[in-house]
Amino acid sequence: MYKILLVDDEINILEGIAAIVDWEACGTELMAKAHHGQMAFDIITERQPDIVVTDIKMPGLNGVQLIRKVHDIYPEIRFIVLSGHDEFEFAKTAMECNVKHYLLKPSNEQKIEKALKEVVSDLDEEQGRQEFLESMRDHLKKVMPKAKEQFLKDYITNKKYSVKDWEYYSQLFEIDTDSKEFYLLVIEMEDSYDYEHLLALKKIMVEEVGESHIPLETTIGDKIVILIELDSREFIIEKVKGAKQSFHSYYPIDYTVAISNLGSINQLRNLYNETLDCLTQRFYVPGGSIITPQDINHQSSMEELQYDHEDLIYAIRSGNKEVVQQYLDDFFNEVWQEKYAVNLLRSHCLELFMSMIRQADRKQIDEYFKQVILFQEYERFQDMKGFIEKTALEISHYHYERTKQTQSTIINRVVEFVEKNLSDENLSLSHIATDVLYMNSDYLGKLFKKEKGERFSSFLINRRMEKARELFEHSDQVKIFEVAEAVGFGNNPRYFGQVFKKHTGVTPSNYLKKE
Repeated sequence: MYKILLVDDEINILEGIAAIVDWEACGTELMAKAHHGQMAFDIITERQPDIVVTDIKMPGLNGVQLIRKVHDIYPEIRFIVLSGHDEFEFAKTAMECNVKHYLLKPSNEQKIEKALKEVVSDLDEEQGRQEFLESMRDHLKKVMPKAKEQFLKDYITNKKYSVKDWEYYSQLFEIDTDSKEFYLLVIEMEDSYDYEHLLALKKIMVEEVGESHIPLETTIGDKIVILIELDSREFIIEKVKGAKQSFHSYYPIDYTVAISNLGSINQLRNLYNETLDCLTQRFYVPGGSIITPQDINHQSSMEELQYDHEDLIYAIRSGNKEVVQQYLDDFFNEVWQEKYAVNLLRSHCLELFMSMIRQADRKQIDEYFKQVILFQEYERFQDMKGFIEKTALEISHYHYERTKQTQSTIINRVVEFVEKNLSDENLSLSHIATDVLYMNSDYLGKLFKKEKGERFSSFLINRRMEKARELFEHSDQVKIFEVAEAVGFGNNPRYFGQVFKKHTGVTPSNYLKKE
């Protein structure tokens, strides 16, 4: 219901109109009555009716004066004027104040109700129009941020946009910026995350940097992109650190931030590509890092990496885990220092991995090959390094155990041959290597020392002396020359006696007497 104020200085007319008009049927309610202009004005300022039905000729503040005075303050209030014939010309001035209905006295209730319904219809239409506009404004408020986000996304990723397009859409979207140069801040989340985390981080980052410094922000795929109109990257870095603390108080998720160089709008795509280059370097840095183009200016080409890995493969096949570890430490230290392009490094390490698994046991090669998929998913330098090291050391250990077993078998054969041939005065490592095992005698000598912890010559003398003591202890009638022959000293019992005394501290004769 629209509120009505009825004004007339003639009380009978005032009360008569109030009584005969069906206000409710017109979609209105009679809010108040006034019998002079000043009284009407006071009611209007206090209660602000929607429609004023007023006489023109009144003492003091007349109808026209009332209309003009109210129109200046409340232009939305509608008026219906009641006047006699002689007041018509006077009343026409009220039309300047947008008075649309003028009724000559005497007017019956039908004329008044018709005028009321026309005004109500106008008010309804105006109200509908205002509601529509308000609805559109609300819709635009909701849509505008999304439209701005889409514009920034399209401008960065679509080459058809130009600086003129930027100027046009800046006006359309009311992008408030006078800056000629900007920084572009791009954020990429680490590990697994939900879209909620992305939106929360963007909101926190915008609030921390300050909305007044951010003409536009958006998301491109899994990345947050923020355009910042500040000329201090150090200030931005401090704000990014502050945002990290705030975000981590809600979500224990890491992210990497790339900050471009300062550039103009027509360089925006280049700035974005700079940040993407920066983000590739998160492979080398821990989660939560801030990377700028200055951090990657000296990136090396993979062609400068002079490693063919032949020495590594040989060390793996030899089972030499110490050499393998040292080699990999040297290799990955150089990679870390030079910060090689990630894609090329990944390809290089994949080839290295394939070369390594070819050295594995045939049964294990298939299992290692299945890990190629996992290998390609590693997003951190330390993860890839750890994977390569683990694989290399596992295969090295396999060869170590295999070689150890083979070496033990060889040395066991040497020992068995010595036991069976202790009496052979020509027994030697060279003889065993050449005529029995068909091996290089120097290699066999090194292998024997590694396995037994002593040289073969020492082992042979010690074993002959042990055998001599056994023979002396288990026979009362044994002769010294017989023992000498039995342990490989042939017909040289004197030399046997010298060696025996050196090892036992007594001569064979005294050893027998002591026994």
